[in-house]
Amino acid sequence: MSTTKALDGFRPTRQRGGGYNTRAANEYLVSSGYTSNIFSGDLVVNAGGYVNVQTTTTQKALGVFGGVRYTANNETKFSSFFPANTSCSDAYAYVYDDPASTYLIQADASVTIGDINSQNFEVTLGAGNTLTGRSGFGLKASTRTTGTGMLRPIAFYNVPGNNYKIAAEIAFPLLEVRLVKTVDAYISADSSVN
Repeated sequence: MSTTKALDGFRPTRQRGGGYNTRAANEYLVSSGYTSNIFSGDLVVNAGGYVNVQTTTTQKALGVFGGVRYTANNETKFSSFFPANTSCSDAYAYVYDDPASTYLIQADASVTIGDINSQNFEVTLGAGNTLTGRSGFGLKASTRTTGTGMLRPIAFYNVPGNNYKIAAEIAFPLLEVRLVKTVDAYISADSSVN
C-alpha cells in the first residue's frame, strides 16, 4: 500500500475532536467555461467569487473539492470532477470547507514520526485522472518546514501496510493531515486567489 506512489488527493476523514465521517460540505459557484479540470480531492481556492483549482503553493485554500452538479444542455449532471471548458449554467462545487476537518493523503516520499505535529508541508500539485475523477495532489515531503506550509501531518493513518516503524511501508506513507494555510486562518480577507 504505502510502498507504491499513487497520489490521489485529499480524502475527508473526520473533524478534529469528532468521529469519522463527520464532514461538512458547502456549495460554491464554478464559472461556466472554467479552463481547468477540478478533480475530487483537489484543493480549491476562491477567485472572484468562483471556485478554482489551487495552482500555486502561495494560495490560501478554501477547502477540498468533493464533486459538482451543473446544468448543461438542459440536463442536470452530477460528477466527481468538473471538466475543463464546460459551458454550463448554475455549476455548484461541493467543497469540504470546515477548518476542523482532517484528510487522508499520501506523501510523495518518506515522512518520519518526528514530522508528526511538528512540521508543515506544501502540496504536490499533480494532475488528476479523468477516468476516475480523482485528484493527483499529494503531500510534498521535500518541503518540510517549521515555517508556513499548507499541511500539517497529525498521524500516520492506522491501516495495515502503513507502519511508521517499518521503513519499506512508509516509502510513500498515508497521513492524516489538517489544512494550515486556509482562508479561515487569516484575519484579513482577500477576494483573489492569494
